[in-house]
Amino acid sequence: MNGKMIEAKKLREYAELTIESKPGIYKWWAEKAELKIIFDMLGVPLKDIECGIEQNNGLYCIYVGQANSLEDRLKGNHVNGREKSTLRKSIGSVLLRKYGSKDIEKKINVFIDKLNIEYKLVSQDKLDDAEKIEIGTQYLRVFNGTHNKHPIRTEYGITRKLTDLRKEFEKNNINSL
Repeated sequence: MNGKMIEAKKLREYAELTIESKPGIYKWWAEKAELKIIFDMLGVPLKDIECGIEQNNGLYCIYVGQANSLEDRLKGNHVNGREKSTLRKSIGSVLLRKYGSKDIEKKINVFIDKLNIEYKLVSQDKLDDAEKIEIGTQYLRVFNGTHNKHPIRTEYGITRKLTDLRKEFEKNNINSL
């Protein structure tokens, strides 16, 4: 993708820090420790699938998305949780399994603050195609179930496991995400 990279924590901590309020695509990157938490809670041995995940400078891509306004989507929805975010819900589902429901939103924020975001401007009319290309099938995108058809998803039942975790998350009345 070769976009700009920013730490999610900086978007939360520095109100004056902005991202372009234009259309674009983005990738969320995790360090191995966070990746391990995700796959441990999915019951998937990381050592078996690590080679199927896109890597860049010691980071692993966990999600690809698109936005009409990168600033609103990344800073508002994903980082600060002002609107519903499937990424926050997915992360929350994994963390609920690991830690329980106490202070779950705070735990989600702490987890997100350890992630990095890569983003690139894309014209509005090319968003869908650009996102599908970035999600692709070459790599496993753990939190992209809709367009990501990587064989590891099926082999380890990742989509079903995430669906079950999200249902558990919703059942715990955690709907603010």
